[in-house]
Amino acid sequence: MTVQDPLTFDPLAAPTDPAQRALMPNLFVIGASKSGSSAFHAYLKPHPDICMSREKEPCFFVDQKELEEAWPIMARQPCSHEWPAYLDLWKGGEGARYRGEGSVYYSQAPHRSGVAGRIASACPDARIIYTVREPVARAIGHYWQRFKEFQEPLPLDRAVRENALYRDTSDYALQMGEYLKHFDRSQIFVLVAEDLRSRRREVLSEVLEWLELEPYDYTDSEITERHKSPPTSRRERFPLVSTIRDSALWASARKHLPSAVVEKLRKSATVEFDKKDVDDSEAKAWLADYLAPRTRAFEEMIGRELPQWSAARK
Repeated sequence: MTVQDPLTFDPLAAPTDPAQRALMPNLFVIGASKSGSSAFHAYLKPHPDICMSREKEPCFFVDQKELEEAWPIMARQPCSHEWPAYLDLWKGGEGARYRGEGSVYYSQAPHRSGVAGRIASACPDARIIYTVREPVARAIGHYWQRFKEFQEPLPLDRAVRENALYRDTSDYALQMGEYLKHFDRSQIFVLVAEDLRSRRREVLSEVLEWLELEPYDYTDSEITERHKSPPTSRRERFPLVSTIRDSALWASARKHLPSAVVEKLRKSATVEFDKKDVDDSEAKAWLADYLAPRTRAFEEMIGRELPQWSAARK
């Protein structure tokens, strides 16, 4: 199969070659962002019947133009828009019961449009795992992630009001509703991040049972806490830092530089500060009021209450 032009490439045109079909994914961890999906991706890897993608977030089913705007570094990676490169992420995993990936952009509608439909068209029998977290804390964490990556110029209290991405991504009823248009409810497992944190082995056993897989005896090292957000963030020291960081020229140069040099350049180009020095009370109060009815709608959708999410239940 020839590599296709990313500007005209259609992810719905799944390959028909048997060898490539054997590598098709059938398990998607769709986010939400800052809800433990990266750790969960790592927890799934040890199971002998699960092959998780080498690139955790290929974003293959995101509209290419939207991906170029949101994450230009990933948009340049062939696995984000070319079937051969995408399927190569599971090379060697042809015999696994599940081949999975975890792109958090898959649950950011309407900002990443049409994702659920594309996945359903290419992988109609897929299982979907939706990791969610208390929605106010998730939105604040999402803001800090984007701020650190120079994608969000606004201060916190303005950003949560003016950039709908944060509140829409925490509107779990909205996001899950997109998947219920294309998948049966039985194909979707809702994983609450707070439960995974407090009773990890039990929750992982529940997931494996839902996937109809044999139990797996995890070692302590395989399920240790991962990807904990640091207490600090950073801002650009000079103009154009983010432009240079996202450029193809820097991507190429970075491959030839020692990691110590890359880290030194990063530190010299940014200013680090403690997130606790930023008053987030106004942003939290506004988000709690806004998200409360949406959280109730999500609870009705999944058929259970989530009392641990007290901040979103005013």
